[in-house]
Amino acid sequence: MSKETNIKFYFRIVLPSVLAIILFVVSIFIFILPAFEKSMLRGKNEMINQLTNTAWSVLDEYRHKVNDGLISVEEAQRESASIIELMRYGQQHKDYFWIIDTLPSMIMHPYRPELNGKDLREYKDPEGTFLFREAVAKVKTQGEGFIRYIWQWKDDSTRMVPKLSYVKSYPEWGWVIGTGIYLDDVADEIKVLRNKLLRLSLIIMLIITIALFYIMRQSLFIERERKNAEENLKLSRHKYKSLVEASTEGTLMMLGGKIIFANLRLANMLGSTVEEIMKLKFEDLFGIPWGEVLKEFSDPNKSVAIETPVKFESAIQKEVILSVSRVEYDSEEGYIVIAKDISRQKRIEKGTEDLNRELQMSLLLMNQPIKPFIRDIVICDSSTTLMEAAGIMTRKSCESIFVRVNDSVIGSVTDGDLRARALAKNLQGEKPVSEIMTSPVVAIQDDALLFEALLLFKNEGVSHLLVQNHNGENVGMLNYKEVLDIQYNSVDFTIKEIIASEDVASLVKINSRTPAFVNALLESGEKTDNITRVITSVSDALCYRLIELTIEKLGPPPCGFAFISLGSEGRKEQTLSTDQDNAIILEDLEGVKLENAQVYFKKFANDVNNNLNRIGFRFCPGEIMARNPKWTQPLEVWKGYFTNWITNSDPQSILDSSIFFDLRCLYGDFTLFDSLKNHVLEKASNQSVFFQHMALPITKFRSRLSMFGSIVSDHESGESKEVDIKKIQLPIIGFARIYALKNKLKESNTLQRLKRLQSLNIINDELYREITVSYSVLMQLRLRSQANAIMNNQAPGNMVDINSLTAVELATLKKVLSVLSELQVQLNFDFKGTS
Repeated sequence: MSKETNIKFYFRIVLPSVLAIILFVVSIFIFILPAFEKSMLRGKNEMINQLTNTAWSVLDEYRHKVNDGLISVEEAQRESASIIELMRYGQQHKDYFWIIDTLPSMIMHPYRPELNGKDLREYKDPEGTFLFREAVAKVKTQGEGFIRYIWQWKDDSTRMVPKLSYVKSYPEWGWVIGTGIYLDDVADEIKVLRNKLLRLSLIIMLIITIALFYIMRQSLFIERERKNAEENLKLSRHKYKSLVEASTEGTLMMLGGKIIFANLRLANMLGSTVEEIMKLKFEDLFGIPWGEVLKEFSDPNKSVAIETPVKFESAIQKEVILSVSRVEYDSEEGYIVIAKDISRQKRIEKGTEDLNRELQMSLLLMNQPIKPFIRDIVICDSSTTLMEAAGIMTRKSCESIFVRVNDSVIGSVTDGDLRARALAKNLQGEKPVSEIMTSPVVAIQDDALLFEALLLFKNEGVSHLLVQNHNGENVGMLNYKEVLDIQYNSVDFTIKEIIASEDVASLVKINSRTPAFVNALLESGEKTDNITRVITSVSDALCYRLIELTIEKLGPPPCGFAFISLGSEGRKEQTLSTDQDNAIILEDLEGVKLENAQVYFKKFANDVNNNLNRIGFRFCPGEIMARNPKWTQPLEVWKGYFTNWITNSDPQSILDSSIFFDLRCLYGDFTLFDSLKNHVLEKASNQSVFFQHMALPITKFRSRLSMFGSIVSDHESGESKEVDIKKIQLPIIGFARIYALKNKLKESNTLQRLKRLQSLNIINDELYREITVSYSVLMQLRLRSQANAIMNNQAPGNMVDINSLTAVELATLKKVLSVLSELQVQLNFDFKGTS
């Protein structure tokens, strides 16, 4: 386009459009928004005016009762004040009314009862305003009106905010009734409105900009077409270079496997320059080889979208989506690659998800019954001496002892009582405990909830509660510190506790709370994927901290290593009944260095495995643990193991080693793990016999549905018919594992593997939904059974009694079992063999 054409284009189209946009935005923020603000505040004023009149009418109603001789003035005042004290409004039902007299003194305030009956003439807000004097003055001169001051936010005494109240006189009793709105709330509503208008403005601006961009692009395209006849090759190069440079996203062009163009946006994203990018290979920038990108083009007329991390060192923590399109360039195939940074979006999504999960879990835990947290009660007679009581508490390892007379508990003595009331006052040890006990004892019913116990602790100012059943019998006690621990029992808090722990005993105590997490999440209907992630997060943190403590004890390791988890932990699918499956990859060493490393890691592995067992992760019956020397080996030995399993093994050997194909690095040098993982994926991808052997146990899996449609149990005892849910899950886990290895997927989690397989069109959408729902149903049955067992002081397992299931659950389980046959059909079709 010529210079003159450009000028006309800008003056006729671009400039008027820009001015219109500016005028639109200015009118919104100068005229429309202030009008909205005034209207909103006016509406709020009218609302509290009407609400005050409603409360005022309650007073008037009771005055008429006095006039009719039904009740006395005192009774009318007391009853009407009580009714108004309970009146609430607002979205959170926390907005309220208050009443003063014309002295002024407080008649009633629902959130500040300590002010009731007090003289308020000298009461000031934080800015020095005598707000109650102003209220009286306002009603004396006008009968009613508005006042402004600073007050606590609803029932939160720690937060002071501006408030606008409407006050009205009730002269017959000399009272003033009032209520108000928080100006911060109004400001927040205005802010929301402003943000909506801003978003609307941006959308309109974006639409106009896109239209302008389209018009300009079309004009440039027509002009390029005219010149194309004159300079075909030169213009072709210029066209693609301009396209790359003009792109609003990071863009480059590939030709013959080399980068020929890149734009400034991409350079800024990678923290580099266009000139430096042009000298590099595609593999130097992104975490996927260019050859792998080309393999994704099954249809040359369609673009390909690939999610990958950035490999370039100055942007190593970023993730991008690459949109790759094939184009013709001087009779060759060229490719336009657009990189969109999704790192920030992912961080926001993850942060939101984590926050929601933490808040939900904290609320759920406090709604659990107190029964699992009841401890045995320790009792002594009132004549027991202080020295004897201290001895009993020491032997029983408890912090409190309850005191009885005959069969009645009359008091309690804590460690703090012994220090403050006996030792500090030099009381003789022969004195009876009744002289220092706290009395009377505060009791709670055994079917109460945790939040009720916490409120009782705080209201009564005690550290221990006596627990009684409905017959009044003493069944145990509650400790305030333990209940407080439960209040803070979110995953984030728990992991912080783990990180701060200095000994194994602390880790044992922390892990004992995991069933409460799981039980709360199950009762809330939380997705099983989230529940297993909670369990895995806690177990990973426990294992990581154990390794740190072990290294502190033994000293720094003599070489690089990677501590890896296998099986369910490797898949991030741990339940409450999990044994250990782990191993260690050492860096490649020889001679004396290898011998020294083996001596160190023998002690290291023994300590870690023993302490994991102490925490609650049982020893593996098959000794697939790091303490077994066979599973603590250099990287090359591990590669040899997998090569042998993949290329030479029979079906039974594959079945025995399948646990090793679900591996994940927990601690150490991740490059060792990545090297082994890449080796496994490369070796396995084209080994058809290996996949036939791996598919065989699934295709041979015996259906649990009889020919009459009933479920065949694994074990029967009396009226109990039990099935092993873990065994039913194995075909789904194996199915996902086989196709993940076949397609070189690095994911180890079953649901993540299935999601990737669906995105690659290896399994269709309907089968994906059926498999994932089936897997989640089975995991929920398994977790619920284990959580119930633990809460009832029983050992958790994987067996579920069919007779304990509801009709809906039984029908769902039958549907799940029918889905397994579909997996067998697909495996038989894809991996046919004679084995």
